[in-house]
Amino acid sequence: MSSLYEQLPDDLLAGFYVEIRKNIKKGILSETMYHEIALIKEAAEKRGVSERELYEIYQKQIKPLYK
Repeated sequence: MSSLYEQLPDDLLAGFYVEIRKNIKKGILSETMYHEIALIKEAAEKRGVSERELYEIYQKQIKPLYK
């Protein structure tokens, strides 16, 4: 079964990954959101994209949009 995350482009996938992780650490989102993190990681792995690469994509393509 595929998830919605598999349909997203890499930059949006990276954005969801980083933002969900940040919000879990801040306590804004519950730890049950780790299930979403797992789905995102699974979608990224199918593309051959590592967690590190998700962070790099986020830094290059998403973070500049917030400035």
